[in-house]
Amino acid sequence: MLNWLLRRWVGRPAVDLMLAGVVVGLHMAAVRITGAGDVLGWPGREQRIAVYTTTATVVAIIGSFITAAVTLYAAATGPRMRELRTHPRQGPEFRRNWMSILSATLVISGLCLLAVVLDTTGRDPGGVHWLAEGAAALGVARAVRLVWLFGKVIIGNDLDLGDSRDSALPPPEPVRQPEM
Repeated sequence: MLNWLLRRWVGRPAVDLMLAGVVVGLHMAAVRITGAGDVLGWPGREQRIAVYTTTATVVAIIGSFITAAVTLYAAATGPRMRELRTHPRQGPEFRRNWMSILSATLVISGLCLLAVVLDTTGRDPGGVHWLAEGAAALGVARAVRLVWLFGKVIIGNDLDLGDSRDSALPPPEPVRQPEM
């Protein structure tokens, strides 16, 4: 069931925005109804600013990992990866997913930095922290998408590498474990 949901969800980057909006909306409604659970609303301004800047920094660092993943995807030359890239439906879908993940890192970092600028009071009566929470929810959704896509690229590359091994070569010797 989970695999089916992931396959349906990963093909549609816009679902991440809706998912983040629903999560934040439900959390906001729960806070309004119960008066409890507003984790980013509890601390003072300095602590909220630290959360916003840390989130923006972490997302920027993850952006460098995404660049490495895209480089691996672009460098893959095996038949499976070639088939994926040239497939009329899956190729554009795969590229759209990579671009949505890359662009999300900029959006999430930008929203967190905007929250730093807009959060100017001790108690945040304007609710700027909900903006940062929305950015974090979007980041979680895109991180799941990134892990799934990166896993597919690794599997495809590994299978292609296994297919390309020279059959004239003898199989590799097993590695011996040291005696205990």
